[in-house]
Amino acid sequence: MSEETRQRVQRLAREEFGGASADETIRRLLDEHWEAAALMAVERYRAEDPQGWNDYLANADELSAADAPITDEWSTS
Repeated sequence: MSEETRQRVQRLAREEFGGASADETIRRLLDEHWEAAALMAVERYRAEDPQGWNDYLANADELSAADAPITDEWSTS
């Protein structure tokens, strides 16, 4: 890694990630990149295959309707 890149990572670690290590900063950046790529893939799927997207949403709605409510019967509140 070049010294310039190392300094940029260290500055980002200080300013954006509360003083995280360079390793942690790079891991976070990689995670953010993966998330952005996944969101772009979903958007691309929605745009390129509207019927497939509608089928996906219908299936998701059907599955969510089968979910049981989350309750704690032992809770006193």
